Amino acid sequence: MEPENVLRNAWNVYKNNFITYILAAIITIFGSIIIITIAPLFYGLTYMALKGVRGEVPEVRDVFEGFNHFIRSWIYMIIAGIMLIVGYMLLIIPGIILSILLLYSLPLLVIRGYSAIDAIKESIALARANFIDTLIIFAVLAVLNIFASYTVTEPFSIGMLLTILILPFAVLCYTVATVELISSSRENYQIE
Repeated sequence: MEPENVLRNAWNVYKNNFITYILAAIITIFGSIIIITIAPLFYGLTYMALKGVRGEVPEVRDVFEGFNHFIRSWIYMIIAGIMLIVGYMLLIIPGIILSILLLYSLPLLVIRGYSAIDAIKESIALARANFIDTLIIFAVLAVLNIFASYTVTEPFSIGMLLTILILPFAVLCYTVATVELISSSRENYQIE
């Protein structure tokens, strides 16, 4: 996996389906205000990213695919969330390391149809085996996200617009990287 290729491939999928991904990001961001919808909406956005990566045409309604996996998406979100909260409480560095190691877990949940624990385990294994490349992808997207989040001052600000623009691109990057890593190991990446 080459980080430049991941970013380029994600960008190509993004620009070919720009309006669809933007509308899905708006639904995900504003739909997540109702806390119970966060996990399935992010699952659905990842599902859309996978469709785009596979050369299929994503549709806005695909963002709701996560509701067909409501329990699994929430179990994943709770376990990953607890891990990250504990990691960040331990002087931030463990939280950053865990964030890097969990980079591929949500795409794996969608791609492989794994349980939360299996997705997390494989994500950690993939990230450890490809740590430098994973770190580069994480750093690039973290800088974009930090920039967007620091400019959010109001619900309809430039920062919110940047967040809406960056979110689908970040999800596409994580999904492209995951697909490339598991494809290079000659394993199938069909949606389960």
